[in-house]
Parts: sequence; structure tokens; C-alpha cells
Amino acid sequence: MAHFMFLPRRRQFITATLSAAVLSACGGGGSSAPAPSIKSVTAGDTQIVIDWVQEPGVEYWLWFFAGDTVSPGQKTASYRLNITAPYILTGLTNDTKYAITINGRTNGGPGGPGSVVQTATPRAAGSVWLAGGALGNSNALRGVAQGLSSSSATTYSYVAVGDNGVIYNSPAYVSTAALSWTQVQAATGTSLNAVLYALAKYVAVGDAGSVLTSTDTTTWAAATSGTTAKLNALATNSSIIVAVGANGTILHSGDGTTWTAATTVPTTSDLYGVTYSALGLWVAVGANGTLLTSTDAVTWTAVSSGTTATLKAAASMTTVNSTTSVTTYSIVAVGAGGVILSSSTGTIWSVQTQGSANLNAVASSSRFVALGDNGTIYSSTDGTTWTAATSPSSNAVYGVIHADNVFTAVGAAGSSIYSY
Repeated sequence: MAHFMFLPRRRQFITATLSAAVLSACGGGGSSAPAPSIKSVTAGDTQIVIDWVQEPGVEYWLWFFAGDTVSPGQKTASYRLNITAPYILTGLTNDTKYAITINGRTNGGPGGPGSVVQTATPRAAGSVWLAGGALGNSNALRGVAQGLSSSSATTYSYVAVGDNGVIYNSPAYVSTAALSWTQVQAATGTSLNAVLYALAKYVAVGDAGSVLTSTDTTTWAAATSGTTAKLNALATNSSIIVAVGANGTILHSGDGTTWTAATTVPTTSDLYGVTYSALGLWVAVGANGTLLTSTDAVTWTAVSSGTTATLKAAASMTTVNSTTSVTTYSIVAVGAGGVILSSSTGTIWSVQTQGSANLNAVASSSRFVALGDNGTIYSSTDGTTWTAATSPSSNAVYGVIHADNVFTAVGAAGSSIYSY
């Protein structure tokens, strides 16, 4: 597989359409450089990663164009200035072929000949899955999150939590084909079932009402939840965090540390999943087809789900049509026996079944991915039509997120997989 990297939000660049004045890039008494040798061009989700043999003292420009060919100085092409290898070309359109070439110059001289033109077509993550970095621990992992490495950092990290309270961290995708996990908390006996990054900190919840927070992924402090109920899932709308758990437990917090119980929860069923939709709606799901909604995370209403299957996770997606500017909202819940629920309103739900394996986790970007037992994976662009994907692992997946333009999932026996 080609070598690649992910550096979203890390690098500022200039995008422009060339004019004839830029064509030669002359000046300074410098000279042109030979065409560089391209090592790899790897397509990802809305991005392409280009790696080449970089010579000392050479300034490289990248030229790209939607089509089959491009050349340095092409008036219709776009470019990036003074780039270094490997380089992440972001902001591209999925399913569009791009032609790419790179040329070089020294001391402000004219640009030299371009490298052999390469083409690549970005595509949405979720179709092709690869084995992730080893965690070296047999404890099942229940949740995964991504956020800032520390309160003062501009770099990003991943955190995974699981059974017996184990916690791992990893730098974000940089130059390796998988995350590099390090265990930062040994087994404590109290399992952690979910983790997210919100309100400038990581928040993890688990058995016996346990809540842990961290601003640096390595040092974790206990917070008081006010409950001894098992907490199973977390979600945020960027202003508050909601946790759900056993016996209809629902908590909310404005800082991840101080928690308040919801005032109206019309169920005592165990709750396993929660999501926030840009509709302005929270959705919580659980045992025996339990489905609750709320507009404020305080007062919750029971909604008919149309199933008695246990629902394990939920996710939401907002899509804006680039032609009509019409916004579409989709909410999905998944659960036992391959059941999948979908709704555009949160009040009326459609029910279908994909296969027979339990689906334990779901996340979204420009598409949904649902994962479960025995390496089961499905993806969908609308929440209603689903396509099976092949997993590199037969282990059950319990947690998944989309970040860095990558789906990252964790599960049984300390396993992880990813799709870029």
C-alpha cells in the first residue's frame, strides 16, 4: 500500500488560479531545478497525499487541475507554493480525478520542468478498511476520540478507552499507515465505555457512574457524576455534553466536570447510544427499541422506534446540496441483529435489517458507517441504502469516530481498524 500522511488543519497554504505573470517565477539570480522524482500519490477523503524525493535547497511548487493532465504554469491550474514532502493537498472534491505535477527552483529562480504527471481520485472514507496500530492489550476497547494534544497545543491526538479502565493515546495520523498507540492508564478495574473530546478536554465515562477528564491525554482526573449507574455513551453539541446509561440515566454538563441529571426521562430501560442532530435534537437509544428525543437535554420524550431490538448506537449527518443549497438531516440508530433505523426528523423512523450480526457502533462524515460483530461493516450516504465493506479483522467493533478525514474504530481484544 502506498505511504501516506494526514495533516488536516495543520498547514496554511495559498490557493489561486495562475496568471501569465507567475508563469516563469523569475528573479533573484537563481536557477531552475530538475524535475523531482515522485515516490507516491495517495488519494484519501477530499485529499491527496504526494511524496517525492526532496533535494536540499530546492523550493518546490505543486500544480494541480481537475482532469487527466496538468503542466507547470498552466493558466487554468491551481498551485501550492514552497511545499515540503510529503504534502497533503486538501479541500478536493471526492470522485473527481486530479492531475498533479511538481517543479522546483533555487534562490528565486525560474521554475524547472514538472515531474511526470500523476493522477488520483479522492473518495469518501468508509469503503476500504485497514488493520490499525496494535495496542498490545487484550482488553476490549469501547470508545475512541480525537482532539488537541494539550490545552496549549496545536497538534492533535487520539484516545481509546476500554474494559478495566485501560486508556491509550496516539499522535494523529502523520506519516505512518496506522496510529501508534501507547497505554497511559493501566487496568483499574472500572471499565470505561465511551470517550469524546469537547469543551477543550477529553471526557470518558464508564461503570458505576465513573467520569474522567483530561486536557493532555495522559493525566486523568475523576469527576463526580452524581450517579452510580453504568454510563455507556456520550455526545456533544459543542455547548454541552450528554451522557446516557443504565436504568434510563441521562446526565448533562457544561464543562465535563459538573453533571446534572435530566429532569424528565420517560423510561427505566438501559440506554446505550446518544447523538446530537443539527436539527436541534438530541436522540438517545437503548434496550428493547427505546428511543428518546430532547431539544434541551433536560426534558426527554419517548418516540416509537418501530422495533423491539436493542439499539446500541446513534449518529447524525447534515448534507447541503451544492446545487440547490437545500439542507438535509439524517439520523441513524443501529443495534442487535443488524437492525438499522433512519429518520430525517427524529419523530418518524424507518426500520430495516442488514445481515444478522449485531451492530454496535455508527459514525458519520459525508456518509455513515455502521460496524459490529464478526467484522461486520456497512456504509451509506443517506442512511437508507447500505453497502457492505470488508474488514481486516473478525473482532467486534464497539466504538468509531470520523476525524482527520479518517474513520477510526476500536473493539474486542484491543483491536483497531481504520478507513481513509
